[in-house]
Order: sequence, then structure tokens, then C-alpha cells
Amino acid sequence: MATPLTAPEGNPQLTAFGRGRHSLDRSVWYSGWLMTFLATAEETRGQFALLEAVARKGNVPPPHIHRREDETFYILEGEMTASVSGQTIKGTPGTAIFLPRDVVHSFEIESEQMRMLVLLTPAGGEGYFKECSEPAPAMTLPPPSEVSYGEIEKLLAVGVKYGIEFALPKP
Repeated sequence: MATPLTAPEGNPQLTAFGRGRHSLDRSVWYSGWLMTFLATAEETRGQFALLEAVARKGNVPPPHIHRREDETFYILEGEMTASVSGQTIKGTPGTAIFLPRDVVHSFEIESEQMRMLVLLTPAGGEGYFKECSEPAPAMTLPPPSEVSYGEIEKLLAVGVKYGIEFALPKP
């Protein structure tokens, strides 16, 4: 639960808050990930969203492009390699990786498990993860599963709504 703080005098629209990271009511299972929404558009007046994301080795998103926001990863635990418009960036604990909007990117988790913070600026893209997920019944990774054709269709359709394009190979 967020701890509300006093809004600056003369600006009641700004509300500061503090929140711990482990919150089951703010966590979802998204495509093999455990994601916790630490700050959302509603709480930051759309300025940014911050998520904690945990996944296991082998969970590789298809190359995609964010049209509305920049994405920054900050690696807390584990290792990954990001592919950003043909450039390869190695991510280890303490590494920040910036993924500008309108640039195709993907990444591969190289350690058995990885935990990172995901900063979206401006906010809004976190709605995609909310819409394509299910509430996490526990603060654990979801069981490994195959993605069905119907799930892929949903991810593609919801992606359009949030300005996310998947750079899938042409048939």
C-alpha cells in the first residue's frame, strides 16, 4: 500500500507517495513474468511508470517497438543481453539500458533468473502489461507454459492500442 505524503502547497494535483516493492495486489503474471507496478500513470500524472519485473532464462520477447514511450531497464539481479536497433548491450547487476521510443529492440535473459526495474517515460505503456496479464496468486514466477495462438493474437491487438508494434518476420 502506498504511503501518501502531503501535496506541495498550492498544487493539490501533485501527491507524493512511497511504496514497498512486494505487493501482491499490484502484481501480475504476464507471459512468464512476475511484474509489480511500483508507480503508474494514475499516480504520477502520466509522467512515468515504474515496474519491477522478474523472469527466467529462455523468456525472450519478440523484437518490438514502443511508439509512445522510452523504456529504461535497471538490472538488479541476473544477466541479460539487449538488442537495440542492431546494437548489443550486456546487462549485469547495476547496468542501466536505455531503449528509446521508435527503435526496434528485444532482449535475452542469460542467467537462470533475472530481476530488473523497468521505467516507462511517459507513463501509459504499463496498461499493456495490465491488460495482457492475470493477477499473480503469489509473489512467484508463473509456471512455464507455451503461448497459444489466441494469446499471441491478443498481445498483438492490445499492443496496437498502446503503440507497441511487434517486428515479426514476414510469412
